[in-house]
Amino acid sequence: MLHRYACLSLLALLSFACTDSLEDLTEIEETRYSAEFALPIVDSRVSLTDIVGEIGEDFAVTVDPDGLLRFRYSGEVPAVGPDIVFDRLEQIAQGVVIPLTRNRQGAPFAGVGDVDVDTVRISGGTALYNLPNVYDEPVSVTLSLPEARLNGVPFSVTGDLPAYSGSGEPPTLANPDAPIQMAGYALAVPEDSLYIEYSIRDMDGNELPVPERTILALENLTFSFVSGYLGTELYQGIRDTVEVDFFDDYLEGDIFFVDPTVTLTLTSSFGLPALAQVEVLQVVDVEGNVIPITGPAITNGFDFDFPRIPGNQRQTVFTFNSQNSNIDEVLSARPVALDYLVNAEINPDGDVGITGFLTDSSFYTAQVDVELPLFGNASDFTLRDTFDLDIMDDFDNVEDITFRLTTYNEIPIDIRLRGTFVDADGNAVADLTNGESFILRAPDVDGNGDPVSEVRNSEDFAFDGAAKDAILGADRLIVEFDISTTNGGGPFVRITDDQDLRLLLGAKVGVRN
Repeated sequence: MLHRYACLSLLALLSFACTDSLEDLTEIEETRYSAEFALPIVDSRVSLTDIVGEIGEDFAVTVDPDGLLRFRYSGEVPAVGPDIVFDRLEQIAQGVVIPLTRNRQGAPFAGVGDVDVDTVRISGGTALYNLPNVYDEPVSVTLSLPEARLNGVPFSVTGDLPAYSGSGEPPTLANPDAPIQMAGYALAVPEDSLYIEYSIRDMDGNELPVPERTILALENLTFSFVSGYLGTELYQGIRDTVEVDFFDDYLEGDIFFVDPTVTLTLTSSFGLPALAQVEVLQVVDVEGNVIPITGPAITNGFDFDFPRIPGNQRQTVFTFNSQNSNIDEVLSARPVALDYLVNAEINPDGDVGITGFLTDSSFYTAQVDVELPLFGNASDFTLRDTFDLDIMDDFDNVEDITFRLTTYNEIPIDIRLRGTFVDADGNAVADLTNGESFILRAPDVDGNGDPVSEVRNSEDFAFDGAAKDAILGADRLIVEFDISTTNGGGPFVRITDDQDLRLLLGAKVGVRN
């Protein structure tokens, strides 16, 4: 098995890489032409890690302690926040007007639906009050919310009012132009109610009945923290795709990986038990077919781990492998993309005895990693690429051309190379290997799949007459690689970072004066 980038790099080596040495072409016998020019094209020694190419955020190559290469394709969806619960709370707290009729009374504050709030922390909003004196004697008034505390100090408003004359508007303690900012208050909600205490007393300390139009109003409350039983709720994830470009240039053939995996890493700061629901997990193959990944975790979901302290995070890692899913079969179907969507259902069992918390910055996110260990087999796995051909532009009166291609291979793969010269219109005009495939032979491997030797292979390709003229008129060269592991794809082999492939390409151009 050869990674797509490896094959593309080989093509680049064949076409563009200039070196400071050329394979010794003196073995080619002297000819009758008056002039011969040797063109160094490639002399390169590379390992797979050298020719993998640029590694970006979504693609990584790792090397095991024993040298085994692993290609990993990754994707991560934007974080999903706690908006559902907070939006519902804030809907009921946009404008709460509480007429006060008793010295102590409760206003319902239980949340909505099956949400049962114990405590909240307020991040915004205001409090307004209107406290009139309808009595013909001076009074002192006190309004308090014993369970609403800012830095441990309960919310409280006090004031003295003069006697009411009996006509016009009564004296009133009110704050329409200076609302109290509620940000920072922590509010306990025992028995699903917000309790308000109010007293109006004469100068002897006697409690008087609460007058009409005694009002507390809470406006536009927002919250940064909520705890309690927060209901059973489905938080919808965001659908995303991981691109897998291993097979981008695939034409035909079969490939199989040993122990490929798809790993879901779920990070959560929701302080609640949750069930991961894998709504979508499927691959798209090179032919556009959609193949679902199946297994018990897809059918039943799996549990999130969750933090017990606000501000902390917990991770849950679940790996789909050949023991719990059809992943080996699916990833051997030449995928070009993995399509996924993971939802989170909080309090999936609906157990009201389980309480938890959310903050306004709580989130969960899902990362997906597709890992292809380069330990497996391949049979007639075909890749193709095209590159411009301009190496003959500096020569006139070319009589013949001889290419020599030599490889020294430690990587345990057989590569069958075919090349076709085409003109500017895309018409095939000549064959690089004269109709025969050039074989880059794989070394033998031991019982662990590791190569035991280096294999050298060399061959000349000579062109004259009409074939030479066709090459001189060619616009580009199309090269196909058929890749098989040792013995035609039979045994499993290991491709590691310390295996080298040395490639040498030279050309001798004969011209006449």
